[in-house]
Amino acid sequence: MTKKALLKFALEKKLCEMSFYEFFKAAWVVVEPAVPLSTNWHHKYICDLLQAECERVIAQKPKSKDIIINVPFRSTKSLIVTVMFPVWAWIKSPKQRFITSSYSATLSIELATKSRDIIFSDWFKRRWGDVFHIKKDQNLKERYENNFVGMRRATSVGGTVTGQGADFLIVDDPLSPQMANSATERENANEWYRTTFYSRLNQPDIGVRIIIMQRVHEDDLTGFLLGKETRLKYKHICIPAKSGDGNIKPAYLEKFYEKDTQLFWKDRFSQKILDDYKSALGSYGYAGQLQQTPTPLDSGMIHKDWFKIDRYRVEDSVVNFVIDPAYTADQKNDPSALLAYTYKENRWQIVDCVNVYKEFPDLVKFIQQWVQKNGYTNRSRIYVEPKASGKSIVQTLVRETGLNVKEDKPPTKDKVARVSDVSASLESGRVSLLNGDWNDEFLDQLAKFPAAKHDDMVDCLVMAVNKEIWSGGGKVLYFS
Repeated sequence: MTKKALLKFALEKKLCEMSFYEFFKAAWVVVEPAVPLSTNWHHKYICDLLQAECERVIAQKPKSKDIIINVPFRSTKSLIVTVMFPVWAWIKSPKQRFITSSYSATLSIELATKSRDIIFSDWFKRRWGDVFHIKKDQNLKERYENNFVGMRRATSVGGTVTGQGADFLIVDDPLSPQMANSATERENANEWYRTTFYSRLNQPDIGVRIIIMQRVHEDDLTGFLLGKETRLKYKHICIPAKSGDGNIKPAYLEKFYEKDTQLFWKDRFSQKILDDYKSALGSYGYAGQLQQTPTPLDSGMIHKDWFKIDRYRVEDSVVNFVIDPAYTADQKNDPSALLAYTYKENRWQIVDCVNVYKEFPDLVKFIQQWVQKNGYTNRSRIYVEPKASGKSIVQTLVRETGLNVKEDKPPTKDKVARVSDVSASLESGRVSLLNGDWNDEFLDQLAKFPAAKHDDMVDCLVMAVNKEIWSGGGKVLYFS
């Protein structure tokens, strides 16, 4: 090499060591020699995020949160996070340990093998062959170590990791779109992460869990982990193929989207290509895998813009209540839903609606407190759907309180048919919502029906509207 070439070589090597993003670009030709590199802003954003985590772990500084990244398929996510990142981390500190997983053992091993191929390449050995090497007696496709006892273990979702620990736990697509159609597969993946994979960090306060995936169902691993109980434990990064749905996270990332087209990566995901994917995948597949919203924000039956938000409660109106009870307080099951409403001059105002997870005794107490808070009077009526614990709730409230409560008539049609029956009243704008912090959850559930994970608020709304339609314009027929 000439002196100039040596200097250039040294500068490029140093730049790759200082920046994971530069390493990603330089190593691309090793991993994908037949595919020209096309970079986008999200590549640098994810690389910088991972670099910061790596440097923090090396410095033994405590973490703030684990990480969830949702990004469309074919966005180079696996090459960045699962293939190249462990290799670059070993350049920085070869003692780091990784356990990586995907929905199948074959895919997990394939990604781990690509990482090892980089390490064995002439390109890598010329630059960092003196930093570490793979131990000959610990060199399997699914598990290999370097001479600093740095380790890479590849497993599948549901696979065994007993006895293994790591500094970085990486889950790359825990479910395929086909697997996501099975409630059993979804629950198995979520339980495996919670009960097996989650505990594999060597230092739980320093090591980091990184989940990168396309959304494939409302109750996939991302949905499971962003529930009310665990949401604050994760930094959520959501990069849909197109802006405009309000689901970009962090919100400031929207500034990187094309202003005129709203596209996040026009070279890879043009509007023509997105339209083609939508045709092939259908609206639900497109919403999840491309837009990272596994249920379309507007499924068609109920539209958010049908509901006006009122600043004040309707005057001189009786507040009535409907309750759709659940069986248990288990958050795997449906919650109990309670809805308060008024009906006056052929219009409904939803005063409040809430989902709660409570066992029977606590639910009965909550009902008494909640209806009083929302304007119950001796003219009010409380209708309880006679499913699950409904009959027992009515019997207990009648026996122990002075509340006007009664079983509602059991439905004779399926949910979709019942919504169809009241859709004209909804679409005509005759149902409004009293302004409150419950509005967003209520409207989201309505807009996602019938594909939402829970539809209890929808059931309550249908009960409330039907109660007046079939009672002759507001005259309550069930209490004579």
